[in-house]
Amino acid sequence: MKYLIFLFSIIFINVLVFGQEADSNYKMPANSPEIEANFLSSYYHQEGDNGAVTGGIGTEKLTDVANIFTLNVPLDSINSVSLFAGADYYTSASTDAIDFNVSSASVKDVRTFGTLSYSRLNRNRGLTYGAKAGFSVEYDYTSFSGGLSLTKEWNEGNTEVTLSGQAFIDTWKTYFPRELRREVSVPTKNRRSYNTQILFSQILNKRLQVGVSAEMIYMTGLLSTPFHRVYFSDVSKPDIERLPDTRLKLPFGVRLNYFPMDKLVVRSFYRFYYDDFGLMGHTAELETPIKVSETFTFSPFYRFYQQNSADYFAPYQVHTSDQQFYTSDYDLSAFTSHKVGFGIKYNPVYGILRSKPFFKKGKVFKMKYIELRAASYQRSTGLNAYIGSLNIGFGFR
Repeated sequence: MKYLIFLFSIIFINVLVFGQEADSNYKMPANSPEIEANFLSSYYHQEGDNGAVTGGIGTEKLTDVANIFTLNVPLDSINSVSLFAGADYYTSASTDAIDFNVSSASVKDVRTFGTLSYSRLNRNRGLTYGAKAGFSVEYDYTSFSGGLSLTKEWNEGNTEVTLSGQAFIDTWKTYFPRELRREVSVPTKNRRSYNTQILFSQILNKRLQVGVSAEMIYMTGLLSTPFHRVYFSDVSKPDIERLPDTRLKLPFGVRLNYFPMDKLVVRSFYRFYYDDFGLMGHTAELETPIKVSETFTFSPFYRFYQQNSADYFAPYQVHTSDQQFYTSDYDLSAFTSHKVGFGIKYNPVYGILRSKPFFKKGKVFKMKYIELRAASYQRSTGLNAYIGSLNIGFGFR
């Protein structure tokens, strides 16, 4: 891990030095004076028959309703703060099976989360410094996070490199399957995750933009889910899911945006994923926003994903009890998935609604746009899901 961090640092330092030499007179633009806010509400529902709580068989039925609010406030021309906060409510027939008791406490829960960020510009050097701290609370875990970022711009803002790092400190509340509670334990209730990312983006010409990213995610502690059952081929009694206490993930991505004409954008993305659980995955995405009028944009999109099986996965009653690690969670199985959908955005030039608040003379508040998105998701394991979302953008200046 330390060698990868060292490599990331060397690459970034060299890019910064090259950027300073290549464009020492570039001065990045100041913060916009506009306060921006977004409200996002989404609905998600899935059905399937490979519930990990019941050992790879049984319902995966789940419904989740989430509401998220974001706010970005420029303090002045170089300093700004932002807030990302929300809550989601879900009902899950799968987690209800922890007790094999219909309508037990685990059938529903509310997750709350929030992140506060600060950024500062050094306009003469083309640098942006960032810091953030956040939390997330659910019935079976509590998480705190913190992160730092550094962005360098040069070539009149056409070239940009960002290096970021983030740490998550999680604590589990260990809920075990009802019939195993007096017989099983886990070595720790804590989990730590460390994420480092480098992102390079370049505007090649007025019609073509490219971005390349590389990440390293290192996790340690309790990486299994304590209430997931595993059933064996050689003994009748199940055990809880057992996984290694460390995991290294290495995603690499390439993004390409092409503007073939004024009213059409082609956005494409590919990501390769590898981790030391033996997983290898490929993601390909394509979205083509079409400006059908001065105010409406229609955006069809498609996402394909394929992965092999993790080393520790096997279906119901296939594992043997002498193995050290085992899971029947189909998220770690071999599968392909397809997600297809569309978005509709209404974005008038002068906003949807405008008003002059009495408490700030000369200022204008407006609802800038409204966007609806819908998608269908199918996985080769039999899981199907439907997603819908509403996004409303606001501005105040």
